[in-house]
Amino acid sequence: MHECLRSDMADDLRPWREQALDSSLLKAMSYWSDNPEEWLEAALPRLPETIRINPLRREKIWVKEQIEKMGAKRIGWCPNAWKMPWVRGKIPPEHRSLFIALHETGRITRQEAVSMIPSLLLDLKQDDVVLDMCASPGSKSTHIAEILNGTGVVIANDVSKKRTNTLVANAQRASLPNLLIVQHDGRYIPRVPGAGYDAILVDAPCTGSATTRKNPDVWTKWLPSGGKTLHSLQIDLLLRAIKVARSGASIVYSTCSLDPIENEAVIARILEQDEDVEIEEISKEQLEGLSYQNGMTEWVVLDDNMNPIENSEFNTSVNPKIMKSLNQCIRIHQDDSGHGGFFVAKLRVKRIDEDTNQLDVRRISSNPNRKGEFPIPCIDDDLTTIMEIHSPDIEFASVWKKGKRILWGSRPMKERVWEMETQSRIDRIHDGEQWPPLKVLHLGIRAWESRDKRAYRLSSEGLHSIHLKGLGERVHRIDEDEAFRIMNESSPIENLGNLAPGGHLLLIEKHNSEWRIPIWVGERISRMWKQQEDVILRKMLEGKS
Repeated sequence: MHECLRSDMADDLRPWREQALDSSLLKAMSYWSDNPEEWLEAALPRLPETIRINPLRREKIWVKEQIEKMGAKRIGWCPNAWKMPWVRGKIPPEHRSLFIALHETGRITRQEAVSMIPSLLLDLKQDDVVLDMCASPGSKSTHIAEILNGTGVVIANDVSKKRTNTLVANAQRASLPNLLIVQHDGRYIPRVPGAGYDAILVDAPCTGSATTRKNPDVWTKWLPSGGKTLHSLQIDLLLRAIKVARSGASIVYSTCSLDPIENEAVIARILEQDEDVEIEEISKEQLEGLSYQNGMTEWVVLDDNMNPIENSEFNTSVNPKIMKSLNQCIRIHQDDSGHGGFFVAKLRVKRIDEDTNQLDVRRISSNPNRKGEFPIPCIDDDLTTIMEIHSPDIEFASVWKKGKRILWGSRPMKERVWEMETQSRIDRIHDGEQWPPLKVLHLGIRAWESRDKRAYRLSSEGLHSIHLKGLGERVHRIDEDEAFRIMNESSPIENLGNLAPGGHLLLIEKHNSEWRIPIWVGERISRMWKQQEDVILRKMLEGKS
């Protein structure tokens, strides 16, 4: 029996086992796995809780110490990834408050381990413009943004307005300045910038046949027809990714399915239809320590009665050379490494770009009447005032305004997306200094909000990402005794005298890190952070009385 299937879990797993033994998925695994019985024992237990530590936070060493005290163990093949000593959703009471606070304040991100794989394979470089085509809920987008070290731009896209709202919430939670949230059908997303994206992730919609350890409904609901239904959509998304990528760009295609119809068959069709892309072997060094299998080079197509289909369109029309190349894909079965299941393929664009000079190209200029709908670069008195009172270092950043909100973004967000022309179609080019045809919902971090003249409220999300070049009028260093009094009494700060009304930022040196506390000064001092931030700060000041 698999190590995760402990005796104390056996009773809990019995209903799942009964469903699994009678499932279409288990019957399918007799075709997809050399040992379906062993796979079953690994596919039943609940997943362990796995997390990423946000490497951009100043307190990351302290965070590491806290999760180690909880019993966390490193995941060797993924930097900043850790496995907790409990299953998902079963946080021990003694750790629950701090663990949830670490997640809700963006210091850690809860994410299934295997879903961290695609971001590691994108060959990212500083200042790259990266597209996450099917991004919600955003764990992969935030991972990419962290790997880029807060530079470049991660354009996180989803077709659903509801799911893009989730993307915005997770971007703010993680406090990442290089995330740009857009809403498009991925099959028609514009090409950004003019030359195309530097890297693209297509984590395609799928049947989730590999998610049994977190979604037990799969046992009763999965049928072979599901993959056939999604096959065309998966191909269309990947074809569009190739079209909007620059020459030389890496494209990673992934699913949380084990069905070859959604995986190898998609890649085979792409290689057959599009000469502008080639499959690329995934280096073992990139995932050193992770056990996985090579992609399938042949497979059986099944109907919903689990009978093989002869001469199916899903495996008969590709040539032998393409079929052989599919072993460069990787598939992770639940019994390979103790994680969930997953599929990944890596492609490289080798296209020679079209010569648009020979086309009748329509150029679309900026419409000043639409600028109020979107964030625009902050170049007015707001920026001057903020520079004086909070002294942000904008050398490697961009600052934006939408309504009363001031947003903090990465510099390439302005230089490589906003200012560059955008190609919505081969014969339609939008001039720079506008967002359309991109449907931008949000960018960067909500950093400040203007109240009145020289009264700018610093947001709890923004305080983590903003780089300071010095102490502004409303940035003050305090000691932990003063911090403790504010945390517990909201008392005046004795050594700073009278504070001007409005927002202030307090800095504390503790645990070899700089901790930040935003306050609002009115008739009394008000703490301007969320309840979960309060849990973190009190833990940081533990031992004071």
